[in-house]
Amino acid sequence: MKKYFSSLAGLETFFILWSTQGLSALGSAMTSFALVIWSYQQQGSALTTAGLSIASYAPYVLLSMFAGSLADRWDKKKTMAICDLFAALTTVAVLILLRTGRLEVWHLYAINILNGLMNTIQQPTSEVAVTCLTPPDQVQRVSALRGLSSSLVSLLSPVLATAVLTLLGLEAVIAFDLITCAAAVGSLLLFIQIPEKRRETEADSLLRAAREGL
Repeated sequence: MKKYFSSLAGLETFFILWSTQGLSALGSAMTSFALVIWSYQQQGSALTTAGLSIASYAPYVLLSMFAGSLADRWDKKKTMAICDLFAALTTVAVLILLRTGRLEVWHLYAINILNGLMNTIQQPTSEVAVTCLTPPDQVQRVSALRGLSSSLVSLLSPVLATAVLTLLGLEAVIAFDLITCAAAVGSLLLFIQIPEKRRETEADSLLRAAREGL
C-alpha cells in the first residue's frame, strides 16, 4: 500500500482539481438532464427537447477552432473560475424563474447557448491546466482517471438526476449543482496553482493559430 501511494507522488494538486471539477460536471449534467425531462413534461415534444441539445453544442461546433488558441493566451485559473461562476449564475437564474413560476422553454434555449459557449472555452482550458499539473511519468495514470470520471458522469447523471427529481424535485437537483460548483470554484481559487507556460505573443494571430489547429 505504501508503495502504491508513493507512486502517486506529485499528483496531489491534480487530485483536488480532478475530484472537484468532476463533481461539478456531475452536478451540471444532472441539472441539464433534469431540465430536459422538465421541458418534455411542459411541451410533450421530442423536437423541442432535442433542440436543447442542439443549443448546447452549436457554440462548440462554431467556435471550438478558436477556443484552443484562447486557452493558450488567457490565464488558466481565472478562465476556469469565470466559466464555473457563469454556469452557477445561469443555474441560479433557472432556480429563480422556477420559484416564481416564470420558467419557460425558451429560457432554457438561451441558457444552454450561453453555457455551451462557456464550455467551449472551459474544456480546452481545463485540458491545458491538467497537462501543466501532470508530471511526465504520470501522464498515463492521469489520462485513465480523466476517462474514468468522464464515463462516470455520463453513466451516473441520468440515474441520479431522475432519482433526485422524482424524490425531491427539480430544486433539489439544482441545489446539488450549486453546491458542487461552489466546491469546484473554492478549491480552484484556494488550493490550485497552475504553472503558466509560454503565452502567445501579441504578434501571433488568433486566426493563424486557429487555422493551424484546424
